[in-house]
Amino acid sequence: MLLCGMSELDITPPLGSSIPGYTEERKSVGIRDPLYAKAWVVESDETVLAFIAVDALYIPAREANRIRERLLTYTGIPVERTMVSATHTHTGPPVRIGLDGSLSEEYLAYMADRAADAAIVAYNGRKPARIGWGTGQVGDVSFNRRYWMKNGQLRTNPGRLNPDIDRPAGPIDPELSVVRVDSLDGQPMGILTSFACHTDTTGGSVYSGDYPAILSAAVKKSLGEHVVSLFLLGACGDINHTDPGKPMPAERNFPQIIGQRLAGEALRVRECIETSTDAEAGAVRAFIPMKLREASQREIEHARSVLRDNRAVGAERFFAEQVLKVAELPGGEALLEVQAIHLGDLAFVGLPGELFMELGLAVKMASPYASTIVNTLCSGSIYGYVCTEAAYEQGGYEPRLKVFNRIAPGTGERLTQCASALLEQLARAE
Repeated sequence: MLLCGMSELDITPPLGSSIPGYTEERKSVGIRDPLYAKAWVVESDETVLAFIAVDALYIPAREANRIRERLLTYTGIPVERTMVSATHTHTGPPVRIGLDGSLSEEYLAYMADRAADAAIVAYNGRKPARIGWGTGQVGDVSFNRRYWMKNGQLRTNPGRLNPDIDRPAGPIDPELSVVRVDSLDGQPMGILTSFACHTDTTGGSVYSGDYPAILSAAVKKSLGEHVVSLFLLGACGDINHTDPGKPMPAERNFPQIIGQRLAGEALRVRECIETSTDAEAGAVRAFIPMKLREASQREIEHARSVLRDNRAVGAERFFAEQVLKVAELPGGEALLEVQAIHLGDLAFVGLPGELFMELGLAVKMASPYASTIVNTLCSGSIYGYVCTEAAYEQGGYEPRLKVFNRIAPGTGERLTQCASALLEQLARAE
């Protein structure tokens, strides 16, 4: 017999807080929709799993650890069976140092405790349940944002209707994964969805959960206000909502458009899902050491020349400043966490950072499970773009060195190999 609980708690910070995610400092001036920490706790026999998703750009390692330790203290759920991830909204709370040097320590503690509390509430409210899963397709809302130009160079976001575009540099994944969670009598408790498209469709200085918030609102309108819509972000380090082959649409409310499209397909798929009261469960994890990337002498000299040029403004100046800041930082290693969880023939892989699509697809294709959800920005063990090794030579925005982007070449391939090995380990243990 399966037991499930779902919960969501508001984590919206005070106005005036820093909003991370862009190359300029932003202070929040309003609330488009509240920010949440959401949780799903599922118990199968004596195995209890917790999935926690937070409306934030990412979850720092210290806060991810605080969430898991608090949950362990109050529920006994082991750390390795708790998957903590961020939805990566670019209109979210102050989870890192602002570009003006501000740091919201009090809020970070509050956010972590609320995220843990969401899972504690879900755990305490668990009851006999039925679950099932399925997949759908949502096209024409996600696009690879890296393009080969006709001159042989690679550009990120080259602009709409740019005549110099040759072809996309990588694939997309239109698959929408859906997990249906009902009470024993078939009444909806919640829905978990996963899709791969950058949650940066809102912009501005107003708090918003981006398109997952619209998805949630549509689910609640259809199934009931008590229903929790928990969103896991797929491999979208190089995927966003902009189609350079088409002009800017007259209707620019991208979060509404994408959220409604995903909600429509999620609800359609949900109706087709057969649920069960049983599903074997298991979880494993591993750690990969990674030497932090450092600024080369060539990068330092180039950055200094950029900053000496008074014509250098905007992103170019920002990246030059970032290189010099990295040059002042110590080296060292980061320990990257990889998680694999299964419920029956459904698998979840938790990976750190903003994973490139090609890497996420490799994990899915190698998985021994019927369906595999790749969840990114997990565990807080590293932040930044997890690029393919080839991308470092190709160039573009994503591989560029920043204080918050020190991931070394080859890390993406190592992470996907580790994830595949963990999935095989889970499958053999059944």
